[in-house]
Amino acid sequence: MKSPRDLLARLPKIGITKSFCFAHPHIAAGIVVFASFIGMILGSGITNSYGVFEEEYENRFSNKNNNDGKISSAIAIGAVHVSANYLFTTIAGALCERVGMGLTTFIGGLMLSVGHIAAGFCTEVWQLVLTQGALAGAGVGTIFIVVSTIPTSWFSKNQGFLIGVVHSGSGVGGLMLAPLTRFLINKYTLMGAVKILGIILGVGITLVSLGMASKPEELMDQEDEENIEQISTSDSISENKVSNLAKKRMSVRSFGVRDVHSTRAVLRSQEFWFLNIAVMLAEAAFYVVLFFLPVYSIGIGLTSEQGALIAGVANGATIVGRITIGYIADLSGNINMFFITHLLVTLSCFFLWFPAKSFMIMMIFACTFGLFAGSLTPMVPLCSVTLFGQNGLANNVGLLGIGMVLTTSAAPVVARVFYEKLGQNGAGYGTVALFCGAIYFLATLSIFALRICVSRKPWAKI
Repeated sequence: MKSPRDLLARLPKIGITKSFCFAHPHIAAGIVVFASFIGMILGSGITNSYGVFEEEYENRFSNKNNNDGKISSAIAIGAVHVSANYLFTTIAGALCERVGMGLTTFIGGLMLSVGHIAAGFCTEVWQLVLTQGALAGAGVGTIFIVVSTIPTSWFSKNQGFLIGVVHSGSGVGGLMLAPLTRFLINKYTLMGAVKILGIILGVGITLVSLGMASKPEELMDQEDEENIEQISTSDSISENKVSNLAKKRMSVRSFGVRDVHSTRAVLRSQEFWFLNIAVMLAEAAFYVVLFFLPVYSIGIGLTSEQGALIAGVANGATIVGRITIGYIADLSGNINMFFITHLLVTLSCFFLWFPAKSFMIMMIFACTFGLFAGSLTPMVPLCSVTLFGQNGLANNVGLLGIGMVLTTSAAPVVARVFYEKLGQNGAGYGTVALFCGAIYFLATLSIFALRICVSRKPWAKI
């Protein structure tokens, strides 16, 4: 009887062929980056634009399920969607190592498409939780782990800028898919819009999967040998210095801060747990802010159009932030920028969002939040490369998704409790801002501990 590993090995391969990668490595690298960018638009973009569905589901099910001051059950759809997203980053990270990046992406696209199409036939909240929540969220997580990590294998320089460009697709997707969703709802009703989006996402991700491929090990070895030869022949320097310079010039696939070669070694490291705590807290707060900005804006007296504009600006600012912060991280160090950006996000929650009572202050907060908080997703793989190297990157990033399942499930519900239970007298709005600020503060402390754990030198490029 064949083992599951043998059965997985017999599955068809999808994506750019190895022969094409050898014959046209630069073209293959460009295709991978472009396909990853489109995958980020369709995958993470549909999650970032979920606020449109949140509003519709609240209106549809509030009278039916929210009597006597009870918390609306519709909040569970978005919470389960985000939680399934992070749960499947862990599963998909291991799947990538066994069936390849292309097939993993295709499987994620299939789950995302079927989840939305099936949601179009649902009439109850629990049915939407299973379809648009769990199944579609699992698809997003599966796609994300591939498109967020695969480009780094093709480039050893300017990885921060490159990953920032790819992850900016998440903000682009939010800007594109939110108005598209609103247009489809107005024209074809809510359930019709979900079905049409399911078809669009399925076709789009299938095409993306055809452009996926990891850089072959042989090409990596060839590049490493060329770097060593170039360094060792350039100057008459000591053999030890040649080795140190080679590590810096070579691809970082084997040279992180820690010399790790297995999942067990990663899990045993202090650095992993500091990074894990920071990411699970910051990601939970990020989605709370993103989901609640339109509702929060209306709650302080702004119009629904102004609330939608504020949310759109926050999404747009993430595009700029992910590219510029990624570029600066190449110059100053990934972990250093991770700490600085989240310190600024924490301050903006306490000193901009909490006292905000006008459209202008909310716009300033949206710009600041999007610019700095949006850098979280590209910083995760970049910090993982810095700490543990390129080898097993998808699996290492996937491990971080386990903790995020818990925090991203609980944070929106807790924020909704603050909003609905205390919002009658206006206190709920400020409480949500303080809640998010407190989460970001704890995340910033964990990043600071990570930075100290790696190096106590304040000006070290880490």
